[in-house]
Amino acid sequence: MIPRGAAMRYPQLLVHDADGWVARQLAELAEESRWLLKEPKSRDAVLALVRDLRPTVLFLRVDPSDEKHPGLAILTDVLRSNPDAAIVAVSDVKLPDADRAAWTALLFDLGARYVLFPPLTGPILEDLASGLMAAAIRRVVGVESPPRPAESPIDLASEEAHA
Repeated sequence: MIPRGAAMRYPQLLVHDADGWVARQLAELAEESRWLLKEPKSRDAVLALVRDLRPTVLFLRVDPSDEKHPGLAILTDVLRSNPDAAIVAVSDVKLPDADRAAWTALLFDLGARYVLFPPLTGPILEDLASGLMAAAIRRVVGVESPPRPAESPIDLASEEAHA
């Protein structure tokens, strides 16, 4: 956590995706929110950017059908260096339900916060990015969620409750 009073740097969305589809879906949100949108192409570039002291959300493309796909290794390396990293694992591979459930469980076990399989839509990606970034910003600046107001208990014996 950054010490209180330290200046917060612009939040960043990182997208490790070979074809850029996820980044294109998030570009407008990043621009409107004044977040940096970076597309690191290598494992080392991802790791360097995740170590940066700024609120960060990583969208990581994984391909369960390819044993040599770097997504799983990047996921484990990122979480080893930054256990609090907010990572969304995204796959565009259509799998049978049983295989999708098994891969989802594995990706959760490895530390992904969310796992997405087709159908993928821009609004879903934007909602995840917004929610995870809000939490990352609160964590970096040391602000906890606002306390919930105490609810007044209802006295069922009171005359107002029966009116």
